Amino acid sequence: MFYGTFLLGLIFDTVTKPRHLAEIAWTALKLGSIGFGGIAGMVGLFETELVDKRKWISREHYLDVVGATNIIPGPNSVEIMMHCSRERGGKAGLVVGGILYIVPAVLFCLLWGYLYMRYGHLPSVQPFIYGIRPATTAIICGAVFRLSKNAFKNTRIIILSVIVLLGALYGINEVVLLFGAGIVGALWMQKGRLYTLVPVPVLIHKATDVSLQKLFFIFLKIGAILYGSGYVLFAYMDDALVQRNHWLTKQQLTDAISAGQVTPGPIFSSATFAGYVIGGIPGALIASAGIFLPSFIFAFFLHRLLRFVERHAILRSFLDIVNGASVALIAAVALRMLPDMVLQWQTAMILLLALVGSLKKMNTAWIIVAGSAAGYLLWLV
Repeated sequence: MFYGTFLLGLIFDTVTKPRHLAEIAWTALKLGSIGFGGIAGMVGLFETELVDKRKWISREHYLDVVGATNIIPGPNSVEIMMHCSRERGGKAGLVVGGILYIVPAVLFCLLWGYLYMRYGHLPSVQPFIYGIRPATTAIICGAVFRLSKNAFKNTRIIILSVIVLLGALYGINEVVLLFGAGIVGALWMQKGRLYTLVPVPVLIHKATDVSLQKLFFIFLKIGAILYGSGYVLFAYMDDALVQRNHWLTKQQLTDAISAGQVTPGPIFSSATFAGYVIGGIPGALIASAGIFLPSFIFAFFLHRLLRFVERHAILRSFLDIVNGASVALIAAVALRMLPDMVLQWQTAMILLLALVGSLKKMNTAWIIVAGSAAGYLLWLV
């Protein structure tokens, strides 16, 4: 019944909203091709492109989506893209937006994997990344400034968000901070009781040989239970691919994570690189499909979760707190990045110009491209 309903809705949306699907496809490809800086950077890109420029959703709705994706597993940027695409183009929009947002990262990592296996090391992209990093930092700072206007609705949210910011800078786990702030804040604001369901990690079973089926299910489980940053992804992949199955060496896994970090789009594309090293192109495609598939399921139900939250005051309070805490986490990322950006006059200059462009709502694609070009030229100085 579920799949029948989904397919009927998909066909209806495809027939009735073809112009929206073309817009979604182009926007997803664009964002997937220029999205550096992890989820913090992507939040700024999405906010500028989807809220300010294209007006697919309101800023308040966007904040709710950012907060909600922080408390469900999977790559946040992919889930945000899919939800916003659904708001614009229905179920078909969700599928088109999700797939085409992921495609650039998968293709880049597939290329990195090929070059890695052929030459034994990753190609150097440092001259280009040199300018992208300060430009991305500026986009993150601009996003914090704009989102703060809607996130900090009252003094309690501000207090808890400051605590989350300090906790993040101190090194406390982001998921612990988000859930802790949400629960404490909801109880504080509602003076009631809040019960939450905390996902229980699923153990990854040991495989004895390289099997595409086993590879798929390993990455499917990782995609279904993973919270947090690339460091958490590294830990999961290390346990499954290095320690248990011995399909990768520690150095190969480190290079896989590095490939995901220097590639635009979600860091989950590291799975593509790892899959290629393990099983060539079939392995890369299988690993990519496995790690991203859960996100499509989560994103399909995300709008229902948000509607359910709107009907329950205590859950609405919980999400309001999480929204503020999410902005605080983004601010923590910016604060950690800023010191490195001002040590050299070249990066400081790119940061300042990019920040002006971000605050004036300049097209984020041009900020990234200009930052990369400026970084390349200044790298040679």
